[in-house]
Amino acid sequence: MNDPWDGILEKGETILWQGRPDPVFAMNRDEGIMMLFGLAFSGFAVVWIAIVMASGAWFWLVGLIHLSVGICLTLYAVFRDTVARRYSYYTLTTRRAIIGLSYPWTKPSLRKIRITPRTKLSTDHEHTVVFGLPGRSKRHPYPTRAPQFSRIDDAEKVYHLMLQIQKETP
Repeated sequence: MNDPWDGILEKGETILWQGRPDPVFAMNRDEGIMMLFGLAFSGFAVVWIAIVMASGAWFWLVGLIHLSVGICLTLYAVFRDTVARRYSYYTLTTRRAIIGLSYPWTKPSLRKIRITPRTKLSTDHEHTVVFGLPGRSKRHPYPTRAPQFSRIDDAEKVYHLMLQIQKETP
């Protein structure tokens, strides 16, 4: 029988912890701000469509594009993180943190972050461990959030395991 970790784990690397995030619906402050912007964008589009329709012009159809963009932005803000957590898997090894994402509509992907003494670690002492620094995405110019194991039950344990890895890494 084949080991599913063949080709992923390095020689001598072992798994210390595995887990999944809590899939229950939750929103943070940034998502709330994006949702409010999407609602305001949609609301402005509705008002604009109503004014143009009242004047009898057919140009109101252009407003449907803006309305749909506002609705999509609102839905994206509300559901993006919850959907991502439902398809995420976390693994901590003796050398790396691995975040797996397996949406049913795309091929699975792994993000591997090496834990070194220089890796910045933090935790909220409740359910999230953040490791590394925010960066930039290859697909868009906006800053990305730091890699993290979010909404896990044993965040304190994982955080201390990462600190131990940092101490043992030369």
